[in-house]
Amino acid sequence: MLIPTLWAAISGVLCYGLLRLRFLRNTQYAHLPGPPTSLLWGHLKVIAQIIWPNPAKHFVLLDLRPAFYPIAVIHSHELAEQISKATTEFRYSVPKAPLQEVIGHVIGSNSFLMSNGEKWKHTRKAFNVGFAPTHLATFIPQILEKVQIFLQGLDVYAESGKEFNLGERCTLLTFDVIGRAILDINLNSQGKDSEQHEVVRCFRELLANLSFWPQLEWLISPSNYSRRMELTNTIDTSLRSIARDKFDKLHSDKSETSDRSVLSLSLKSIDSLDSQAMQESIDSIRTFLFAGYDTTSVVLQWAFYELSRTPRALTALREELDRILGPNAEPSAIADAILSDVGKVNQLSYLSAVIKETLRLHPPAGTSRFVPPGTNFRLQTNKGPLCVDGIILYINHFSIQRDRTVHGESAEAWIPERWLESRDESIPASSWRPFERGPRNCIGQELVNLEARLVLAMTARRYDITKVGIGAPVLMSDGVANVDEWGQYLITEPLYDTFNMSAKPVDGTMVTVRYRQQNESIGN
Repeated sequence: MLIPTLWAAISGVLCYGLLRLRFLRNTQYAHLPGPPTSLLWGHLKVIAQIIWPNPAKHFVLLDLRPAFYPIAVIHSHELAEQISKATTEFRYSVPKAPLQEVIGHVIGSNSFLMSNGEKWKHTRKAFNVGFAPTHLATFIPQILEKVQIFLQGLDVYAESGKEFNLGERCTLLTFDVIGRAILDINLNSQGKDSEQHEVVRCFRELLANLSFWPQLEWLISPSNYSRRMELTNTIDTSLRSIARDKFDKLHSDKSETSDRSVLSLSLKSIDSLDSQAMQESIDSIRTFLFAGYDTTSVVLQWAFYELSRTPRALTALREELDRILGPNAEPSAIADAILSDVGKVNQLSYLSAVIKETLRLHPPAGTSRFVPPGTNFRLQTNKGPLCVDGIILYINHFSIQRDRTVHGESAEAWIPERWLESRDESIPASSWRPFERGPRNCIGQELVNLEARLVLAMTARRYDITKVGIGAPVLMSDGVANVDEWGQYLITEPLYDTFNMSAKPVDGTMVTVRYRQQNESIGN
C-alpha cells in the first residue's frame, strides 16, 4: 500500500510541475511577442539572435528562467521613452531593475544607481549641485593638467613608433579626472603603478577580473572570491577615510570653501555621517568611479578611432579648432586659449557632433528597468497595450540608435554632420539616449562631455593615430587607402565591442601614433 501511495504522490508532483512549467513557459507571457520557446530551455538558446538588432521586432520577450528573470528587449525609441519618462504610476520613471547580484559587487549594494523612489530622489538631489555644468567648468584647469600628462605619454609612443593600448591610456586619464572632480584628490593614475592611489590599483584589479556569475563565485572560484572581497574592503576603507576627513572639515569649519569636490558638496546636506550615510556615500563614489571611467574611456577610444579612419571629419575638426582656439596647436597654447575664455569649449560645434555621433554608434551600455508584479503597467504599441509586469525591460541602446527608420541608409555609418545645424531636426530626441532620458538620466553626462571635449581639442591637431590589427585600414600596393561611400577608409575587418560590465573595443584599441604631418594623411 505504501509503494502505490508514494508512486501516486510522485506522479502528482511531476504532473503539477509539468503543468506549472507549461504555464510559466507558454501561458504567463503569451501576450508578449517573442520567438518559439523551449519547454526546458526557454529562450536561452536564441538569446544572441534576439539581442542583436532586429528592425522588425521592436519588443521581444526572452524567457531566461531559471537562470535569470524574463527579459523584454526593447528596440524601439518610442517604447523606450514610455519606460524612461515619469508617469502617474512611477513618479521617477519605471524603477531600475534588481541587478544587485550582477553589479552590486562592483558599485556596492547601497549605490543610488540601484535605489528607487524617494530614496533615490534624495541621494540624486544631494549630488546634483556637484554635477551642474557651471560647477564642473571650475575644474577645467585641473582637467587640462591631467590631459597634458596624457599627451606626454602619447609623445613617448609618437617618438618610439611602438604599438600601444590606447584604451589603457584613456582609462588612466579618466581615473585622474574623476579623482579631481569627485574627490578633489590626486589619484596619480597616470604615474607609475607604485605611485598610484590604492583606490585606483584595487579598482583596476577588481574590474580586470570580474566574475560572470558573481553570486556563485564563492563556490566556483573561492580564491577569486576571497581576492575580490579583499579588494572591495581596501577600497571601502580608503574611501571611508576620505569621506570622514571631508565631513569633519566641513562641519568643524563652516567657512571652508577650498574643497569643491562632488563628494564634499553632497556631504554638506548631511548632519550626521552614521554608518548608513557613510556606506551610501562610499557606494555612490564607487558608482561614479565605475560609470565615469568606463563611459569616458570608451567614447574617447571610439572617437579617436573613427576620426583616424574618416579624413573628412578629421580635417573639419582641425579647421574648427584652428578657427576657435587659434592656429597654435601646442598643448600649452591650447590650454591658455581655453583658460582665457572657457566659453570657447561650447563653441566647438563640430567637436560636439563628433562626440554625439560616437555615442550614437558606440553606446557603452543599455539600461534595465523592472515593473513589479501586480502594477498593471502597460506599454502602448501599434498592436495595442502590453502589460509588462514582472519582467525586466532592457532598453537596447545599440539597436535603438542604429534604427534605419530614423537614420536611413547611413544608420551604420559614423557621420558627425548629421548633428549639425538643422540636419538633426528630423531626428527624434528620444532616438539618442546613451545617457538615457527622463528623471533618471545619467547624472555624470556633463562631466563625460566636458572631459571628451578637452581631450579631443588638445590631441586632434597634434597626432595622427592609426589603428593596427582589428579595424586597421586596408592599404593598396602603393600605400594608399581607399574610402567607402561614407568617406571612411576601408578596413581589414570591423572593430567590434566585447562586453565586460559595459561594451568596449575588443582589443583595447591597439594603435600607433605619430606627430601630425601637415597636409598629409593616409590616401593623400
